[in-house]
Amino acid sequence: MKIPKYIENLIDRRAGLAVLLNHADHKLGEWLEKNGVNVEEYDIYGGCEMYVNPWNSADRIKQAIKDKQK
Repeated sequence: MKIPKYIENLIDRRAGLAVLLNHADHKLGEWLEKNGVNVEEYDIYGGCEMYVNPWNSADRIKQAIKDKQK
C-alpha cells in the first residue's frame, strides 16, 4: 500500500515531536534533581502523566517547585 502524503507527514511530525518532548523532559528532570525538587516518577523521565494528563502533570511540577522554595 502506498502511504498517503498526509499520513507520512503525521508519522514524521509525531517522531519529531517525540524527540523534542524527550529532550525537554530530560532537561527538566535533570534540573529538578539538581535543585532537589521531588516529583512523582510518573511526571518525569518519560512518565505516563506527561502524555495522558499533560496539564495536570505540569501543574504538579510547578507546585513542587513552589513548595521547595518555601
